[in-house]
Amino acid sequence: MSAHKIAIIGGGSAYVPGILHSLAESGEGFAGGEIALMDIDASRLPMMQAIGERMAAAAPSTLTVTQTTSLDQALDGATFVLTNFRPGGLEGLRLDETIPLRYGVLGQETTGPGGVSFALRSIPQVLDLCRAIERRCPDAWLINYTNPANFVADAIHRQSSVRAVTLCDGGGNGQRYTMPELLGVPRDAVRVRAAGINHHTWILELRIGDSDGYPILADVASALPEPHDRRSRFRSFGAWMLARYGVWPANESYLFPYFEYEQALADYRDGHSLHQLFMNDLPVHWARFAAMADGSESLTLDASKHHTDVGHGDIAVQVMLAIATNTPREFHVNMPNSGAISNLPLGTIVETPAIVDGSGIRPLCMGELPPAAIGLARELVAWQQLSVDAALSGDRDLVVQALLAHPWVNSTATAERLTDDLLAAHAAFLPQFADTGRTHA
Repeated sequence: MSAHKIAIIGGGSAYVPGILHSLAESGEGFAGGEIALMDIDASRLPMMQAIGERMAAAAPSTLTVTQTTSLDQALDGATFVLTNFRPGGLEGLRLDETIPLRYGVLGQETTGPGGVSFALRSIPQVLDLCRAIERRCPDAWLINYTNPANFVADAIHRQSSVRAVTLCDGGGNGQRYTMPELLGVPRDAVRVRAAGINHHTWILELRIGDSDGYPILADVASALPEPHDRRSRFRSFGAWMLARYGVWPANESYLFPYFEYEQALADYRDGHSLHQLFMNDLPVHWARFAAMADGSESLTLDASKHHTDVGHGDIAVQVMLAIATNTPREFHVNMPNSGAISNLPLGTIVETPAIVDGSGIRPLCMGELPPAAIGLARELVAWQQLSVDAALSGDRDLVVQALLAHPWVNSTATAERLTDDLLAAHAAFLPQFADTGRTHA
């Protein structure tokens, strides 16, 4: 078997050390292979390359680490391409959060108006990458982490022939880590299967060993103390959902605003936003990464912080290993619905468990979403599809329609103003709208 080349597009990202760690620990699966770090900004590539080389030496691993600002060079000979970039950068995230707030609407990265706005920026760039993969390494697998996951997966499915799977480290994948902690049992004893739309999924199966885990979860949930911070508030919300709806949300923090909207707005105004989290964590990360690169600090990653929680990179690496070594493994993926969720339309991008191996991705049949969840899911499907239509067409009216399809936007005037503000703020990243002359300054 020939050695693999893994191209990481967005190789200067703060997520990269976690990915490098998992690759270095991957054993024989990628022996003798190459990690090609590619970024349009060369400034952090030497640091990331040095960290990767130290991690490979410590493992020990025979992986080599290279760096480049040339996309073609990174893709040539690649067997896996991992997207790890954020179109519009952190300023784009800040705008997606703050512009909706002008109109009393919650702004988030992947849902509500922020999700629409992020999709308009991400989809053209990911499709450009797909076209480059089709030219330079057509047999490669694209492992997509670029958000918003379901929107991007939809666009890839509509427009590209690339073999692709879109991942999220939350939902069912994330619950592999968080649910054992909540239940107080070993991680390898728990199996979680969730289904729905990305960031809006529900746990349909919970097993602890050979037993149904839901009765145990119900006992734990009923004994939870009064919430004292945001994390415990989300868990209390999960307990409330279980008591009233009979199902636990796999994305507690993303589903919370649909049921506690005013509280979610208040939390944002108190500074609890993804952009603020990044602004708090990133200065710490960059200083530590520089020290890790020059050898003055150990290679330890801080699991308590967002970017260096190793689970994020490890999911992508384990998916690639399952394909590369033809070893069947189960992960949650975002793929077109081929019957995995029987009460959502075929072709809709859904997030479900799937078996991954050398033959590809085979989503599991999860049956129906519960009656309590299906109405919201269908609404979100329409919102997602209209957003992708807008991103592909550059049609301003479709942006308005997409915003109004989301339950947080309940005024035509607000949708019109949000559309103009978001298109103007992100005009540099929206060539499809500039070409049609539909952006409003």
